[in-house]
Amino acid sequence: MLTFLAANVGEIMSDAGMTILIGVTVVFSMLLLLTGVFKAFGMIMSGSGKSVSNAPAAAPAVPAPAADPAAAPIVGNTQPVSSQLEIQNGIPEETVAVISAAAAAMAPAGTQYAVRGIRKA
Repeated sequence: MLTFLAANVGEIMSDAGMTILIGVTVVFSMLLLLTGVFKAFGMIMSGSGKSVSNAPAAAPAVPAPAADPAAAPIVGNTQPVSSQLEIQNGIPEETVAVISAAAAAMAPAGTQYAVRGIRKA
């Protein structure tokens, strides 16, 4: 009776080990396949054919300020803009600063802009 039980336990453990091995192999194979599919999709959608990297993009070089800002060419809007922020309807200065920073981040490089006023919607 003891040998019969030992044989069954050995077979059960062997079957369990094989099931675990097959399951892990299938899961990781599918993960690798999905990774390849998403990378291929990313290359197709970017249009460049290059792999998308997770490395941060290099910061654009900031030109040194001119010695005389008055001599710099004026690009875009030539109307004078006051440096005083108009706080309207109780909007805090921090909110104005965040909205101005968001506008600056969305503006194309080299474009001048001015936040003339902010109001609650």
